[in-house]
Amino acid sequence: MVKMAILHKEAERLRQARQKLDIRDFECLKVIGKGAFGEVRLCRWRVTNEPVAIKKMIKSEMIFKNKVIQAREEKDILANAENLWIVDLKCSFQDDKNLYLVMEYLPGGDLMNLLIKKDILTEDEARFYIAEILLALDSVHKLHYIHRDLKPDNILIDKNGHIKLSDFGLCKHTEMRPKKLNEPVVKKP
Repeated sequence: MVKMAILHKEAERLRQARQKLDIRDFECLKVIGKGAFGEVRLCRWRVTNEPVAIKKMIKSEMIFKNKVIQAREEKDILANAENLWIVDLKCSFQDDKNLYLVMEYLPGGDLMNLLIKKDILTEDEARFYIAEILLALDSVHKLHYIHRDLKPDNILIDKNGHIKLSDFGLCKHTEMRPKKLNEPVVKKP
């Protein structure tokens, strides 16, 4: 009996995953950020009741500014990262006018607002955030991406005070090969 209940629950979860999402599946609560192609809103996912951040990107603006590839790169890195230093992408969908990225909501805000609020970080706080940023960047580089838009606005803070990187719209995929420390430098004549 328990096995049947588990199988039924799993089948229902898979059925919901196949359903086409629509912006009406979310209750928009407030705008929490604006960008070049749209905005980010705090929403409540009606199915799960969980808070999510939805990045809405206007298709016509992306096409006009020739930024379709960048939007695809951002979605790809968020979808494939499975990384504790990068904001989780829960799903994505589109309608006739917009692309939507549904991401985890981080209630701590961003590093810029923290800096504005505190004015000056203590030495320990500065060390903590710098160390986490370096670990986050290292994890992105291990995925063969370069962020290229690192700034306090794109460093989000979770409920426990840890950081996650967001806004990969300018990221670049690359095959990075670090130099070995003992590798001799060869100069061309």
